[in-house]
Amino acid sequence: MSPEKPPRPARGLLLRALVAGVVIVLTTASAVSATVMLQVDDIINIIEREGRAPIVIPEIDRADAGSAQTIMILGSDRRYGDRRLGLKPRSDTIILVRLDPDRSVIAVTSVPRDLLVDIPGLGRSKINAAYELGGERSTVRTVKRLLSTPERPFRVNHVVTVDFSGFRRVIDYIGCVYVDIDRDYFNDIGGPGGYATIDIDPGYQKLCGRDSLDYVRYRHGDNDLVRAARQQDFLRQIRNQRGIRRLSSPAPNNLRKLARIFARYFDSDKGLRQKKQIFGLAKTVLFTSANPVREVKFRVSDAGDGSNLVASPAQLEATVDEFLEARASASPRQAQTPTEQEIRSRRLRAKQRRPAAIKGLEEARAEGEDQAIVAARDVDFPFFFPTVRTTGSGYVGQAPRTYKIRDELGRKHDAYRLVIAKNTVGEYYGVQGTTWREPPILDDPAEVVIRNGRRLRIYRDGRRIRLVAWRTRKAVYWVSNTLTQSLTGPQMIGIAASMRKFGKGR
Repeated sequence: MSPEKPPRPARGLLLRALVAGVVIVLTTASAVSATVMLQVDDIINIIEREGRAPIVIPEIDRADAGSAQTIMILGSDRRYGDRRLGLKPRSDTIILVRLDPDRSVIAVTSVPRDLLVDIPGLGRSKINAAYELGGERSTVRTVKRLLSTPERPFRVNHVVTVDFSGFRRVIDYIGCVYVDIDRDYFNDIGGPGGYATIDIDPGYQKLCGRDSLDYVRYRHGDNDLVRAARQQDFLRQIRNQRGIRRLSSPAPNNLRKLARIFARYFDSDKGLRQKKQIFGLAKTVLFTSANPVREVKFRVSDAGDGSNLVASPAQLEATVDEFLEARASASPRQAQTPTEQEIRSRRLRAKQRRPAAIKGLEEARAEGEDQAIVAARDVDFPFFFPTVRTTGSGYVGQAPRTYKIRDELGRKHDAYRLVIAKNTVGEYYGVQGTTWREPPILDDPAEVVIRNGRRLRIYRDGRRIRLVAWRTRKAVYWVSNTLTQSLTGPQMIGIAASMRKFGKGR
């Protein structure tokens, strides 16, 4: 369905476009300099001339120039013709971004759409109902009330809302995004009341506007926490793209293009039209532009009804503490509770397989070798496979995906992807191999460790390991954690260290 046509999407097809707003706020951060500040008048004029009316939100908190600021990003399903038809836009995406010059990271957290809260003027309901009730202002009031305590009021300094077209235009403008896709995403039955159509294979690859939109809003067979994790992972990977590096030069044409995209496809609070506040935010962004993005897990519990979530005062306090202090969560995001059938399947597999030396892993050399036998002949470089896997897990499909990937200069490289399912909804980890030896995902490892004579590069999100990689003369390989980062550090390193070469290729 075209994003410019009047028909309204089903509630489940709402754009989960938090990423696009963060793209504007964060990815252009390195371009914020004295030169940019000299162009503020030009940028404001473009936004005033071509943009939408600013949102009046009295609840917004003003911040001093260069001080810590919290930005709320909302995803809206607003489409052409909605206002003429009298249809209210809806949003089920709320992300909070914390820019603090005194911290070494940018903190990001997603408020689950299924969280039950007290909404002023409505009562007890899911938090995404706040937007439909009263737009951005109602959402700000609800979030501030939820996260504040008498001793520590929670402050929101700016609000940005993005729609379908804005997301796609921004992704295409930066030249698309290389993304580490954890599994196969496929659905060919769309339409009103159904899921969005999508066809994206597993493996590291470039996604452009339409596919990126399909990927971040995917909901078929997922839960809310996995969807939020997917969006966070997309945001993390987007910062290393060539198109983002291109924007590091504050060229007037780049800034004008960004201003036009922002004006046409984003709504924002009135403060982002005022020079003083733009200067203040620009100064904060300048001080934090080099910081990595870290996710803060929003702590919740099941409400007991199978569909809603709740958060206790203690859980809310822990979430806010980590967010304000910019500490990435040590534990993985909460995954969906496994079904009885999944538990029985895990126990059966555990009995059939010999435990490995590392807790939570089992010996699985034969299964890995079976995958290699099928796929090794299709790639022209050595095929490595793991000899251990997480207990009770299993390979997805009879063979890995083998394919070609184009690098940033358009050159083709061989690649393969092994996908392993953990028998919990949305939980997949993978093994990637490719002759592209310098992909953006492998920029800036946190540390290097030696295991079994192999130099393993460790990539972290706070204290969790999200990626373990190593290079050979011909190729590069890595193990990707699940979207919820449910594998422990020892498990990730253990799987990477267990990799064995099947063949030398053709």
